[in-house]
Amino acid sequence: MKYKGLFIAVSAALTLAACGGSSNDNSIASKEQQTKPIITSTPTPDKPAPVFSVTATLGSACSNATTPTVAEVIFHNVSGKVISSAKTGVDGKLAQALPENTHHVSLIAKSTNNEPMATQLFTLLDVANTDYGIIEFDRQQTCDFPRKEVDLSALSASQPDYYISGLLGDEMALHDALPDSTYIDAKSKNTILHISNEDYSDVRGGLFNLEGSDPLELTDEAFDSPGVRVNVVDLPLSQIDSVNSRVLLASFDDSEQLSTQFLVGPNYRHKYIFPELANTSYAYNSISERAALPGFDMFTSSATVHSISDDGQPSETDPLLYDAALQNAFMQFAQSMAQQSNGNLFEYDFSDVDDRINLVAITLRWDDTINGEVKWEILSKPQAVIPTFEFGTSLNMAVDTVEGFELNLDVAAMNFTGEFDALRLEFQKGAAGNMYTDTSLLKGAAVYSFEIEASE
Repeated sequence: MKYKGLFIAVSAALTLAACGGSSNDNSIASKEQQTKPIITSTPTPDKPAPVFSVTATLGSACSNATTPTVAEVIFHNVSGKVISSAKTGVDGKLAQALPENTHHVSLIAKSTNNEPMATQLFTLLDVANTDYGIIEFDRQQTCDFPRKEVDLSALSASQPDYYISGLLGDEMALHDALPDSTYIDAKSKNTILHISNEDYSDVRGGLFNLEGSDPLELTDEAFDSPGVRVNVVDLPLSQIDSVNSRVLLASFDDSEQLSTQFLVGPNYRHKYIFPELANTSYAYNSISERAALPGFDMFTSSATVHSISDDGQPSETDPLLYDAALQNAFMQFAQSMAQQSNGNLFEYDFSDVDDRINLVAITLRWDDTINGEVKWEILSKPQAVIPTFEFGTSLNMAVDTVEGFELNLDVAAMNFTGEFDALRLEFQKGAAGNMYTDTSLLKGAAVYSFEIEASE
């Protein structure tokens, strides 16, 4: 693999941004020759190899629907070399005996038909169990969300001085409704809309079904659920006057997401939930920074997820902060990219940064003339050694020039107390669309993210 030169440049840039050697005592113990008695016993039959199973699917940001895909499955030894390979079936599934000495498994999906050439990889480190659930790759397509037309005439006539939230653009004065904005992105079958007057003394929501082709006719009587204002100021990273601070409110029922509200700046009309209409509501709170490095841009983000009680109070979730412990761990990660002699791609240890950290996600992106647009995802434990992988003929890593290089590193504290394999399986289920309704991993989650990309 010839990407080390690029990693050296990235490492140097990160070292500037983040602004001991070690010794090993190797003792050699002498072994005495001992005469061992010969023991005869009945040989034990070999146990069958465990069955490795996985399902590969294509997902889309346009919807929660997924379709099976044929993916190459590469079985690696501990140093990343190829042991053998197989392919998933047309149903996206593979179930076969795990080859001896397998430590890691990669799935590779490539674009087909007339789509732009793209290659996607997902690597499972340190495989331990046998069922790895669903690995979802990105569908290469332009999103065209279904839209539901909204008829505001009756509502505007009865409440001309009110505002409506939840349509395209998320807020609109009813007396000045723009025809091009009277639509809803109908990604769900149902949605919550709400109206409010000028001084917020009357804030009411309604739950509306978006099925069918006829326009959705809104009346004042349909908004019959009182709104509860969310205490956004209690979110740890909420800075109303900062363009780098973001708050997202999302509400769910048992089967789908009902509303999403992006809060930017002092726009108080959107800071409401409707407990009578939704089972669960969450606040996603983040703050980001940007640093210009030699040849690269680096973006950092600290984010937290809070459940919201029916009285509008968000739960307490401490963020992951870029303190000395996280800085040192990040520096170890950055410097490992430039160490060509250790035979590994990355080495890192975030386990001592915060007791809550239980997952590290790495995503590499680049363009090259052989593989096209490449995306490589790795989920690992807080402490890991990632070898320099080989992929045989499935992926050509002997390229000298790459463009558009991007690296994402997410250090996450998810709401999970079980073993890592079980956490990874649950996370993959969420990535495959199930987190759309099952948000249990998100409650009380905290994430610190680094994104490094080549400057244009």
